[in-house]
Amino acid sequence: MGECEMKNDLQWRWQTRLGQVTHRLLHFAFFLFPFFIPQAAPLDLAPVQAQLTNGQPAQAFATLSAALTNAPDDPRLLYNHAVAAYASGRYEDALLSLDRAEALGKDALLHRVKFQKGNAEFRLGLAARKANLEETISRWRDSLRNYAEALKETDAPDTKANFEFVRQQLLRLLLDEGKKNLEAARNPGLAPAQKIDQLRGGFEKFQQGAELAPENAEAQAGEQNAREQLAQALAKEGTRKTLTQRMVSPTRFEAPIPRLDHKEIEEGVAMLEDAHQLKPKDQDIADMLELGKDRLADALAQHAQNLMMLEPNMPWPKERLAVLRMAKEKAEEALDRRPKHEHAQATLDEANRRLAKLMEELGDQLSMQAEVSNLEQQTQQLTQALDFYQQSQELQPQNQNLPPKTQRTQQKLEQALDKLADKLMKDGGNKESMESKAARLEGAEQALNQLQGLNPSEQTAQKADQVGKQLGELREQLAQQEGKDGQPQQQPGPGQQQAQQLQNQGVPLDSPPKVNTPGTKGKFNSAAMNKGQDY
Repeated sequence: MGECEMKNDLQWRWQTRLGQVTHRLLHFAFFLFPFFIPQAAPLDLAPVQAQLTNGQPAQAFATLSAALTNAPDDPRLLYNHAVAAYASGRYEDALLSLDRAEALGKDALLHRVKFQKGNAEFRLGLAARKANLEETISRWRDSLRNYAEALKETDAPDTKANFEFVRQQLLRLLLDEGKKNLEAARNPGLAPAQKIDQLRGGFEKFQQGAELAPENAEAQAGEQNAREQLAQALAKEGTRKTLTQRMVSPTRFEAPIPRLDHKEIEEGVAMLEDAHQLKPKDQDIADMLELGKDRLADALAQHAQNLMMLEPNMPWPKERLAVLRMAKEKAEEALDRRPKHEHAQATLDEANRRLAKLMEELGDQLSMQAEVSNLEQQTQQLTQALDFYQQSQELQPQNQNLPPKTQRTQQKLEQALDKLADKLMKDGGNKESMESKAARLEGAEQALNQLQGLNPSEQTAQKADQVGKQLGELREQLAQQEGKDGQPQQQPGPGQQQAQQLQNQGVPLDSPPKVNTPGTKGKFNSAAMNKGQDY
């Protein structure tokens, strides 16, 4: 069978019931290319071609598989192996060999490889149709892609014919399945989520069909009809969710009163956003979306208020800071939804005011503690106090008490860091181990780096350079010693403990919250529309 007969073979395969068909024997449709096997006698292709022609593809496949062991990177042999695999019904094996032939072959072979990949993908999709319709659709899309790439290299009529044949089969499949989805959505016993699932399936199938064949009137009409029904179903369910009166129990970080389920309202708003995306000119949907956003902002602002009600009764500063930050985040989330929402703005202002006040109080406490602490503790306490003052000033820039406190604390911290660096730079004597000395110098280096960041100076830079050179030399000595001994020294000294304290002190107690980075969403907003999709 010549390549021009491939379309007829595919049509015959499609029109015959699956499972009751023996494969038509491939004639010299996929002609075998001559090749040479290194360090072996050339393979006589005539008997192999006769096996394919006379209905013995399994023998041809075995012969070419054996030859492939001696020349696994010969693109023509890989192509011939794929031909025999295809003739034997081993479509996956055919694709594997065709992929390698494509990677290793040259232009003269590539368009034939793409053509045969299109044929194999169609066959695999056909075989999967009963068990996995989505796989069939995916396979046939890949088949069309391979034909299209082959057509970039050649305008062979057989490639065009196969492309058009598979396109029509895929189009018919998409339209039929879209109709089934819309018909299933009419079942009055379906729950709203199930109805939306069916309508979404119908919309996607018709949309794919319209993209595949823009000229097809049935696909265009089906896509528009499914879009209309899906938008209305999303708007109806989204509105119901935004109007929920369901109350949820408070967590241990909330005031002991129930609150509206803002998560359900949020999902309702997302569904209304999707409905609006599908029908941007529908004023009713646009109005329902605006009302939904208002209700979500109300619920989030009230949640923030509930959190702030709990804060005064919390005994520990860490918990008070955490709950106020949660309230701030909820108020900001409400304003993201509704930028001019008065209740949310007033709630955010109150959260910021209380956060700033608490941070200032904690900064004052740490500054007082630093007055009676040792040098190492001073640097940690003053660092935290300075951070609290700075954050408080960002929240309440109009507070005139904060700039002087910030300046005094920074000056004290600079003095403490300078003294600490000088202390750690002093030689510990002959009894000090190299490991302890290295740890001590690392602590000095960190103190100097922090000081340079606060108040850059030539003197500090010179000290840091001096410490860096000493530390580099010491590390080389330790590396040499470790190479001789075979084991590193593990005993920490006082300097090492100090360096670890400086390194591990981390951010202050009230660190800014991490940016929330959820997984990438699809082109829609609601879980109902993104469910089961990979992005």
